[in-house]
Amino acid sequence: MKNIGIDIIENKRFDSFIDNPRKYSRILSDKEKDLFMKITNKSRKREYLAGRFAAKEAVIKALAHSGYSFKYTDISVLNAPDGSPYVVLENYPACKILLSLSHSKENSVAVAVLIDKDE
Repeated sequence: MKNIGIDIIENKRFDSFIDNPRKYSRILSDKEKDLFMKITNKSRKREYLAGRFAAKEAVIKALAHSGYSFKYTDISVLNAPDGSPYVVLENYPACKILLSLSHSKENSVAVAVLIDKDE
């Protein structure tokens, strides 16, 4: 199976999430929350939340025909040592998903590509 998903979001939509654990806990996995708590700059926190949200929306769109349903917290968007993002799906069969994230001052965008596992 191959599929693609994309999402773009205005970063300012997450201003009210930064200091509200109840709100950001609906989006972030435990691994992501640990990283989020280490960020001290508010604009970087907003960008982190917006980027994770956009990435998860893109992943969900790419997996739309997989037969699985996902919560945001089932999806972790983490970074490799070189800074590149990658996806971890908790409690689901292994899927190979390529992910790209980008940010501007106003927006965050993500593209997720689901490819065949053996490619």
